[in-house]
Amino acid sequence: MKHLKSGGIEIAYLDEGKGPCVILGHCSSASHREWLPLIDTLKADWRVLAPDFIGYGGSGFWPADKTFTGGADVDVLLALAKKTKGKLHIVGHSYGAALALEAALKLGDRVKGLVLVEPVSFHLLRQEGRPEWSEIEQLGLAVLDPVAKGDDRAAAKAFMTYWLGRWRWWLSPDGFKAAIAATIPKVALEFTIPLDAATTLRDYARIEAPTLLVAGSKTRAPARAVVELLAGAMPNAELVTLKGAGHMSPFTHPAELNRVILDYLAAHR
Repeated sequence: MKHLKSGGIEIAYLDEGKGPCVILGHCSSASHREWLPLIDTLKADWRVLAPDFIGYGGSGFWPADKTFTGGADVDVLLALAKKTKGKLHIVGHSYGAALALEAALKLGDRVKGLVLVEPVSFHLLRQEGRPEWSEIEQLGLAVLDPVAKGDDRAAAKAFMTYWLGRWRWWLSPDGFKAAIAATIPKVALEFTIPLDAATTLRDYARIEAPTLLVAGSKTRAPARAVVELLAGAMPNAELVTLKGAGHMSPFTHPAELNRVILDYLAAHR
């Protein structure tokens, strides 16, 4: 792992392979390791940069005395982009996909292509008056309330039960549950973003890079609503549905998802 400083915080990132550059953004409560199967294939033909966002993996924590904004993790992507020359691709899942959208707006025509796996740009639901917004509000309360009370395990259960399902969470090993609980304070910080984010569908419509939006056929309604809004607004976007997958497809359907990503990158190399 290599390291850089972003906003005074030490960020760990993987830098492997040679060729056109692709940056990979992971989801909440994860790290660059989410993408290891994809990285193992990509690095033969691509230069792969895969960070651990603030508070995850080998990266530093957000200072307790500072107000968090999503721009801090967007800056991580921008810092990595500065380490490359020419055009690049960005692939992201969930939180990482939402960050990729924001980074693409700032990077402009440097972005040659985007692959966004269910970006959690839930502020769009609020702005567009979509009924799915109430579900995100309820999830936010289910996470933020126990975190405020110091019960990170209860917050982790609420968060992961929503995305994984009750039985998957119940059957998860204790070590996995403990690891999620350890990251949940950062997840709680991320829940402030949908309340404050001002980027609109019209803003995202300015992104001209070819964009692949990926959604699982069994994903939650708010996640599906976001990708449908983006697919209708972004001029060069297409939407692909992964049969049988939910929101966590990089973990539950890695072979199917990675094939879609690899084919899209090859076509837009």
